[in-house]
Amino acid sequence: EGKESDYRVQLERKYQNEIIKIFNEGRPKKRAGSFTICCSVLVLSVLVFQGMDESKANNRINLLSGSIPAGLFWLALPIMGSQFIEMAYNLFDTMWVGRLGSQAATAVGSAGSYMWIGQGFAMIAQIGGQVMTGQSIGESNLAKARSYAKGSIHLVTILMLLLTTVCCLFRGPLIAFYKLSDSSTKAAAETYLFIVSLGFLMMGFNFVMQGLLTATGDSKTSFKYKGIGLVMNIVLDPLMIYGIGPFPKWGISGAAIATLISQAVVSLLFVRFIFKDEYLFKDYNFFGKSNSEEIIHMAKLGTPPAIFSMVTSRFVVVYGDAAIAVQRIGAQIESITWMTSDGFAYAMNSFTAQNYGAGKYSRVKAVFRSGISMMSALGVVITALFVIGAAPIFSIFIQEPDVIESGANYLRIVGLSQLFMCYELVITGAFNGLGKTKLPAGISLVTTGARIPLFYVLAPIIGGINGIWWVLTITTVVKGTVLLLAYKRELKRLDI
Repeated sequence: EGKESDYRVQLERKYQNEIIKIFNEGRPKKRAGSFTICCSVLVLSVLVFQGMDESKANNRINLLSGSIPAGLFWLALPIMGSQFIEMAYNLFDTMWVGRLGSQAATAVGSAGSYMWIGQGFAMIAQIGGQVMTGQSIGESNLAKARSYAKGSIHLVTILMLLLTTVCCLFRGPLIAFYKLSDSSTKAAAETYLFIVSLGFLMMGFNFVMQGLLTATGDSKTSFKYKGIGLVMNIVLDPLMIYGIGPFPKWGISGAAIATLISQAVVSLLFVRFIFKDEYLFKDYNFFGKSNSEEIIHMAKLGTPPAIFSMVTSRFVVVYGDAAIAVQRIGAQIESITWMTSDGFAYAMNSFTAQNYGAGKYSRVKAVFRSGISMMSALGVVITALFVIGAAPIFSIFIQEPDVIESGANYLRIVGLSQLFMCYELVITGAFNGLGKTKLPAGISLVTTGARIPLFYVLAPIIGGINGIWWVLTITTVVKGTVLLLAYKRELKRLDI
């Protein structure tokens, strides 16, 4: 078996070298055509919005007066749309890459985990900037809000450039962390990580801009821009992965390049918005000096919740490469819950921040009641969907029967925790709006930290990988329950 495996690896390398040779020597026109098309799509996407003035005040919702349920819903709706667009980026990548086989899905899943770390770093600037900008607007201090907005963009630029440097230079050791058994899978993961890390700055900038605009009550602009990016990604994914038309067959690298181009377009649209805006970014100068104390304050606010968005489970790799593929695909499907909840969390953050800054504590409490009611309905529906339709849902993304069976088990188990995941996210958003990020971070620290010993205890008892899924479910239920009780206690302390 060892000799046969070595021969297979040598054969794969031989064919890979032949493909590279053909690509480098025999298809220069095709590569030139690909580059031309990419540039053309980039320019056209920006021109599509040239005639639209997204900076108008009618895109902003008044968060300090009017109906709270209606305001919360209409503010959250475009944010949820933006979040589903983020999910769709990953789902389309997962669907197309999954058709290449479980090894390809494993490579993308391993490298893709560092994208989650990148989003965690972006959250440091995003959450801090959104909270302080929202509270400053609530205090009617627009100059202070503008200062925080500039500082958050500077902060995310520094953080993402540092992360990009680390991922590019040390991609080998970072992928080795997962102890992948197949050498070709490992090489593909390293290439994928290198490409996606080049887009970390754009990804982080887009995250921060969405948070800042939401803090002003404008969630429509981000939705429009990310919609353009999604359309581009949907079109470019199959072309670049499978080599359709003038494009070479890039495999999983094509998925990474398609996402990179789409993010670049969204970033350009946000830059255009900054130069046209007359409210938060009036007279904005990127190279102007930021207030260092404000940047430090935003970093302190954003770091605790960001740390826990970076948590990844290395225990899964013990059960083989297929387990990573299950976790990767399962997490994308499960993102239906947390993308929707995260949209409401953004809305509750902005509503809570502005009303708390304005001293309207009764509205802070009303926002909490409305958000919890909406999330309760969502959690129940998604739990039923995951438990009843687990196998058919998972089979959409991959065709290997053993992986589908394992994936169905994943959805049935984690499906039981969806209601409490909804509670966790929206309540964390409300806490962040109050500027109190340490308490939810502390609760997450305890419950997330408890997963490590529970992995060792429950996995052998329950039987393999399903034990890990049960640990995730149990700790999510506990986390959501404790956060719910803690926030109710916090509201009583406000004497409202």
